[in-house]
Amino acid sequence: MAIESLYWKEELARIAKTIRPVPKPKRWSERAVCTVERDVMIGFFIIRRLIELHKVSSLIADKKLDVFSAPVTKNITKSNWYRLEENYDWKAEKAEQKPVSYLSNQCIHAYLSFVFRGKDRNWSDIVVVSDYDRNKTVWRIPFPAIVELFEEASNDWPHTYQMKFNPKRGDYDVTTN
Repeated sequence: MAIESLYWKEELARIAKTIRPVPKPKRWSERAVCTVERDVMIGFFIIRRLIELHKVSSLIADKKLDVFSAPVTKNITKSNWYRLEENYDWKAEKAEQKPVSYLSNQCIHAYLSFVFRGKDRNWSDIVVVSDYDRNKTVWRIPFPAIVELFEEASNDWPHTYQMKFNPKRGDYDVTTN
């Protein structure tokens, strides 16, 4: 049975609205940080779910976000994971483009995640890495890219669905638009 994507997309639109920059952001609180971090994680889960169920077009599924990576400088463990300044070489940070599905997995399987605010007190970035990648690099995803993705996906309604059997995978490749 197929899910009705309207309810998922409504939640995604709500999340995008709450993390969008505003003229006078609320003061910092631990609750606000936790709520935003949770909402971003849930938003990426919704994106992944919509992609897997082909409830968004291939434009969303194939989209790449402009993100930044910083290489690891130490072995990341349960005892030092929170030491971002020591554990990663931020001077060697580089711009990259990563697929939405990859970034969704980084958020869903996050070993660490931190949200940051800019000088204007709006949410600026989330730093995240999965357990699998924790000793390779850490990802910094700017909030404007997240807001744009969530808004695009919440307004994306595919109107065609094409399936072609892929013998190597033993399943169908699906394209939507």
